[in-house]
Parts: sequence; structure tokens; C-alpha cells
Amino acid sequence: MPETLLVCSPSTRNYLPQYKRVHIVKGAPQKQILDLLNSEIDVVAIGGGAVIDTAKIISANPITCYPTTAAGSACTSHSVCWDGTKKLSIKTKLPSIVRVEEEYVKNLPLIVKEYTTYDVISHCLDSLWSTNKTKESIKYAESALSILKNKYTNVELIKAGNLGGKAIQICPTTILHSLSYPLTAYYNISHGKALGYLLPRICNFFEFDLSHYNNYSPIELNNIDWDLICTEALKYDKIYNVKKQINKNTLTSILKE
Repeated sequence: MPETLLVCSPSTRNYLPQYKRVHIVKGAPQKQILDLLNSEIDVVAIGGGAVIDTAKIISANPITCYPTTAAGSACTSHSVCWDGTKKLSIKTKLPSIVRVEEEYVKNLPLIVKEYTTYDVISHCLDSLWSTNKTKESIKYAESALSILKNKYTNVELIKAGNLGGKAIQICPTTILHSLSYPLTAYYNISHGKALGYLLPRICNFFEFDLSHYNNYSPIELNNIDWDLICTEALKYDKIYNVKKQINKNTLTSILKE
């Protein structure tokens, strides 16, 4: 049996030095990562969403993971990877073991904490606004949001992220994530930052009060072709899985405010 593979980021490599076979992730997974799929290796992952998504793609077997952000990837059976500006959703196995360790998240940089918080909120709201929501997905989303309404530790943030991941595992993302993907694809804006811009505008559209979340601070984006962003977002079928009527004119008006 081949030696266990550690998938990590440069900043998380030193947390698990006992693993000698290592794959370092330095960004969102690209289509070429599909060539590394291997059914004969065990994989351990430590890091954020890109790391865990990469590990799930590489391994045909359920992985062990230590999430260090609140991306929720540890609780879903799919991974995001990119083919140029095209976002691909790759079916994977659910991780078999998910461990949140205080030692690995105690030094989470403030900017990472801010951006990953936007991701948790967006996962929860996308699922709550979805016409496909269930009692179970609502329970997970509301539980995650309740954590974020109060002062919380980094460990609690990661646990909220995992609850958000469980919500979108049942009820996939909708409008917020559909709009975020082209911002990343065409402007190289990080996933969390893109969601940080979208949240107040889309929440206003859905009449959701974002002020309950103490760590939220507005983000501004400049020189964005919103016609392009909306055109690309509307190519994702899931953007329509909300009770509000969605069209290009409506979205463009919201996002330019």
C-alpha cells in the first residue's frame, strides 16, 4: 500500500510533519488535478476549502481532514475546480473523519477569518432562500447562523462552517454563489471577498438583516463589468432556485448600487 499522502497549504504543512509524502496546494484546484485521481492511496488533508477540495478529488477513497477555515468542504461530497473561467463541480466521497483542532486554527489570520465568515453566512443564506430546502438543511443553516450572532472562537467558526457545509450538501447553493463564481473567474477575486461584496446587496434584495453578524464589514469592488458578471451567473441553473424572480436587469441593478 502506498504511503499516506498529506495534502496541505504552505502555511499548514508544519502542523503534521510526520507525513513525508506531500502535495502542496497554492490556489484553487485546476482541471489538471483530475489526472491525479488515485484509488490506492489514503489521503489526509489540512487546510481550507481549496486544500480539502483538492484532497477529495485526488483520492477515490474517503479522506481524513482537518479544516482550518469555515469553507464547509469537509462536509460535502463534491469539490470545485476550474477549467479556465469555467467552474466545475466534481463528485467526490464525503470525508470519513473530520477533526477541528484548536492548535491548527488558533492563529487564523484576521483577513482569512473575515472572508471565511462571509462564506459560512452565504452557504446558510443560499440554502435558506432555496426552493429546495428541507427541514434538515434549515436546521443546519440556522444552527450555523446562531453561532455567528455572538462572539465566537475560531473553533466555533470552523464548526459553524461545517454546519453550513451540511446544509449545502442537502440543499445546494443558489444566488450568492452563482454570482461569486464569475467574480473569481474573470477578476481573480477570492471567493470570500467576492461574497463579502455580494452579501449586503443580495441580503437587501431578500430583506434579510445582516446587522446581526458583528464581524461583517462591507467590501467595495471597483471597475467590474457587472453586465458580464450577471450574464455568466445566469448560466448556473441553481441561481433560479429561489422564490424571487431573477433576471439580468434585476441583478445588474442590485449589484451596481
